[in-house]
Amino acid sequence: MSPTMGVGLHYGGTDTSMPLVGLAHAAEERGFESLFVPEHSHIPTARNTPFPGGGPVPDHYFGLWDPLVGLSFVAASTNLVVGTCTALPGGHDPISYAKAVATLDVMSGGRLVLGVGFGWNNDEFEDHGFDARDKYAVVEEKIALMKSVWTDEEAAYDGKHVRLSPSRVGPKPLQRPHPPLLLGVRPGAVGFRRVAAWADGWIPMGHHVVDTLEGDLKQLREEWERVGRDPGDIRVTVLQAIRPDLADVLERFRQMPVDRVVVDIPSAGDEVLLPVLDEIAAQAF
Repeated sequence: MSPTMGVGLHYGGTDTSMPLVGLAHAAEERGFESLFVPEHSHIPTARNTPFPGGGPVPDHYFGLWDPLVGLSFVAASTNLVVGTCTALPGGHDPISYAKAVATLDVMSGGRLVLGVGFGWNNDEFEDHGFDARDKYAVVEEKIALMKSVWTDEEAAYDGKHVRLSPSRVGPKPLQRPHPPLLLGVRPGAVGFRRVAAWADGWIPMGHHVVDTLEGDLKQLREEWERVGRDPGDIRVTVLQAIRPDLADVLERFRQMPVDRVVVDIPSAGDEVLLPVLDEIAAQAF
């Protein structure tokens, strides 16, 4: 049970929608605990990868803010927890990305949550210099290298896809051993093995998460225990779509071991978003 479960927002805004910092102030004024943002470096116009939601890619995907830069402004302007849902480390140099993440964690006073994913867009991934057939291995190697940067006095990593010669790298994150690292994957044995192997928790996503989460968490706890980890340490942040029965859904999540729910809001101007925030807050608090 999570009587202190946080309720935040997930916002894929762009330069044509409500400014990120303005939205953050409005969220904090209404009692929201956090603000999470997604990531895409770019969307190739000619793709072999279909959009997972079906149909064309929504317009706001083409102009998303850089998450760490945007969240640094949010963290400097508010007391909100700031997070990614989800960042795509496969599209970054892991040495410089680890430094950027650590810098934001330190400068925010330890308010960063790093939700990561493998990414649905194989064409986007390949533009960063790797074969999509190696995507899972590449991302996991980059995560391992980043963990060394965050935790080891002399960081080093020698993988098939990425490497770091023994090096001194700072700053180290304020949160130890590093900001909460949550993996956004679909439920199931393969995804849960990955969560238990190297993440601090899970980001379940979808319209009906509340109906399946208890069973999914039971499976995740079993996998967690299998690798010798304490299932009480699992961190869960849920990405939740707006629903007419949102108040009831949030109350059901409060009966589960959920740290926070971030409600996905549209990319729009303040004339649309401010009433949406009021409606969500009325159901959440």
